[in-house]
Amino acid sequence: MKKPWFYLGDKSPDYLSLFEGGGRLELQDRQIDLDSAVLAEQVHGDHVHICGEEDFGAGFEGREKITGADGLITAIPNQYLMIRTADCYPVLIFDPEGGVVCALHSGREGTRLNITGKAINMLKEEFGCDPAKLCAYIGAGVCGEHYQVSEELYEEFVADVRAQGFAHRAPHRLLNLRMVVFQQLINSGITFYNIENIQECTFENQSYFSYRRDKANNRQINIIGIIDE
Repeated sequence: MKKPWFYLGDKSPDYLSLFEGGGRLELQDRQIDLDSAVLAEQVHGDHVHICGEEDFGAGFEGREKITGADGLITAIPNQYLMIRTADCYPVLIFDPEGGVVCALHSGREGTRLNITGKAINMLKEEFGCDPAKLCAYIGAGVCGEHYQVSEELYEEFVADVRAQGFAHRAPHRLLNLRMVVFQQLINSGITFYNIENIQECTFENQSYFSYRRDKANNRQINIIGIIDE
């Protein structure tokens, strides 16, 4: 039976420790061989890659990550999509019937470019998904109170998201990414009741890595896949 399985991470286990664990990751009740995982390069863009059999193990054992991608989609059982975050937002989307899953890295640029809307459109066009039946999780990320940017970046972000029809409410020069990502999910057809917001700020909560707080080079890992048992 196929069903989605996912994990939204914190500091333990961390991303860098994956390369010391003998090629295997233990999470909750599941053991994941890293040669079944797929890593995106994460360049702060909006490219979403549909994974194939050839992508098993991308980013591990000397293999290149998926070049230029900040989002991954798979319909292949037992292929696990991995997104690394330390203030940006992980967005995990899945078909509850187990047919297809998606992992997105939505930071300032990914959110401004609406990577979430693009991914859901791909799920609809390439896999025949009904957005109203999809489920989504928005994981921990930096909250608006702690995400101050330059005047130029603020004006660019607000102008672009408003041009797409999304509201942005935060004090001047502060970015509220979670608010915009939530609207992008709703606008793409996912229903309010099928969206789960993990209301944790990575800057405020020491259980998470935060680049803005610590200039950390480590990341929490966020994973989704289709298990077939």
